[in-house]
Amino acid sequence: MIHQIELPIIEALQNTLKNLQPIWLAITYLGDQTLYLLVMPMIYWCVDALVGMRIGAVLLLSGFGNGFIKIIIKSPRPYWLSDKITAGAEHNSFGLPSGHAMNSAAVWGWTAHEIRQDWAKWVMGIMIFLIGFSRIALGVHFISDVLLGWTVGLLLVWILARNMTKLGKNLMNMPMKFQLLMVALSSGLMILLPVLVRALSPGWQLPAEWVQRAGPIDPMNLEFSLTLAGLWLGFLGGFVLLMHQKGILQSNHGTWQKIVRYLIGMAGVIVLYAGLGALFPDDISLPGMVLRFVRYALIGLWVSWGSPLLFEKMSVGVIKPYLPPQTTAAK
Repeated sequence: MIHQIELPIIEALQNTLKNLQPIWLAITYLGDQTLYLLVMPMIYWCVDALVGMRIGAVLLLSGFGNGFIKIIIKSPRPYWLSDKITAGAEHNSFGLPSGHAMNSAAVWGWTAHEIRQDWAKWVMGIMIFLIGFSRIALGVHFISDVLLGWTVGLLLVWILARNMTKLGKNLMNMPMKFQLLMVALSSGLMILLPVLVRALSPGWQLPAEWVQRAGPIDPMNLEFSLTLAGLWLGFLGGFVLLMHQKGILQSNHGTWQKIVRYLIGMAGVIVLYAGLGALFPDDISLPGMVLRFVRYALIGLWVSWGSPLLFEKMSVGVIKPYLPPQTTAAK
């Protein structure tokens, strides 16, 4: 089995680089969900709303795809199999493919595509490599986990790069009701598909040796599905509503206004995340799962729809009608 070949390599790597663990922890944070939650809204509010919307959609697609593949393959992490591997962090999900590797390849890869500069490709490429390598050095992923994560993440970027212009044009020409229906149906699929995988795995049981080393884990839980489906519905649905109601947030408006927008926007995210987190039950009961979906849908709706309306009302943001890019036809 390939894991038995990889374990001694990871052990040797950890022994050689054991004094650099703080550096690996700092690097791995560049692919962490917390950083994405800080950076992605900033792009939407303060840099370019359309770019921020596209990067946010790529992140959510990659995150869902990663969690979905994981519950299909059901592969362990290195420290679940060997006492000789020291885990730099503890995780509840399966290992293959690496979420940090896949999401960083998708998000930072797409960011380089948006910037369209050679320096961006080099910077983002180095960042993607270091994030993936840090996961191996921290003992939380096998080499094969990272390689597959990179492959699937970059494949997603390649597919979207080839089809985004046509897809975006087709979606923009659709009526608002049809756009919202598409968002709702795709959000529903993000819940339905993992539920089906779980239903088709009734006989699968967590190996005792995994639990012995990893502790009380539940890698088949569907929290990722509910979280990402909620964010997808709220964020993209809110963007559609705002675009048809008033237009697109002019993210490059102002100087100090950008700082105010970010502070106000993040304050709203924190209130919804922490406030609803304290009010709603955080368990695997049906009410708990429904409320998790609602909580993250509201966060997504705030980012793309509620906050821009508040920015405009407070005179720190401007919303203008969306004008599709004009193409010059040859005469």
